[in-house]
Amino acid sequence: MNASAHDNKNGKTRGRIKRAIARTAPSLARALGGPLAGAAVEQLSRAIFGDAAVDEEALADALAAATPEQLLAIKKAEQDFQLALRRAGIEELRIDAADRASARERQIKMNDWTPSVLGAFVILGFFAVLGFMVAKKLPAGAETEFSIMLGALATMTAAVVNYFFGSSAGSREKTRLIAFPVPEHKGASSGDGDKN
Repeated sequence: MNASAHDNKNGKTRGRIKRAIARTAPSLARALGGPLAGAAVEQLSRAIFGDAAVDEEALADALAAATPEQLLAIKKAEQDFQLALRRAGIEELRIDAADRASARERQIKMNDWTPSVLGAFVILGFFAVLGFMVAKKLPAGAETEFSIMLGALATMTAAVVNYFFGSSAGSREKTRLIAFPVPEHKGASSGDGDKN
């Protein structure tokens, strides 16, 4: 079987799985259409068969005739999947914050002015390009290039602000976690819990 035929078969099988769980496990159903499809299939296989390495055709057949007990197991798999995604998001934020803290610490220890100078150039460049675009009529055909340059400088400006003043995304996530904390999973080990 060639690769495109295999992908087509997988797509049809995952479509069957997706339709079978759409109401019971909408997050897992959405994941089946993206880069987390493999993880979603493994989560469903563990819920139905107790094994992650089950053929997708067999999984689709089992889901089409799921018993009430299996539907409950699918719902639990959905909750576990959502919890894993939230934990992965929290871990990503923790890594990003640690990376910024490490860079700031290095700058302080080495008395390094490079980040400050580069940051100043980026911010000045952003406002210079923005001012030029507002004040002057751009040369014909140069609108795209100036827009790309402004977009790149805006992204770099946001990175500079995040480096020196912190990230508003991190603040929003902390606020959300205070309002809706991640529940402890009884089966998970608590040895490497979230640390701030």
